[in-house]
Amino acid sequence: MHGATSKSSYSNAAYFSLVGGLIGGVAAATAGAMDCLMIESNTDVKRTANMHAILNGSALALTAANVAMRKDQRAHTGGSLALSAIAAVGVLVSGWFGGRLVYEQGMRVKGVSPVEHARDAQSPGSDWTEKTMLKEEQLVPRAGPQLH
Repeated sequence: MHGATSKSSYSNAAYFSLVGGLIGGVAAATAGAMDCLMIESNTDVKRTANMHAILNGSALALTAANVAMRKDQRAHTGGSLALSAIAAVGVLVSGWFGGRLVYEQGMRVKGVSPVEHARDAQSPGSDWTEKTMLKEEQLVPRAGPQLH
């Protein structure tokens, strides 16, 4: 849109979307790494997870390079467009591997998951948060008003 209209708001929106995607990707990678560490080595699930991680990590690196390239000049350049395209293809292929992890190999699917009994990583204060939420649940009515 920036190329068609020359409005800088379009290039700014694209840049900040890249930044948001990078931040979201780092958060997702953190959760994925925690899951990946729980998978038994030398298994088909681990090989699938490793390929998923490599592709997503590469897409994150390309996105970080794209953000750095566009930091001062937000408009798309040829190199920036190429980085975006390659990262998008990597994420699409990685999504296939992620789907395979869940739908074929049962990763994080109750009753099937190879890491079902592994303890989830918890943040500090998560026990307090859980207790607080359970108390709040007791205060909420279970049903709406009865109409007679």
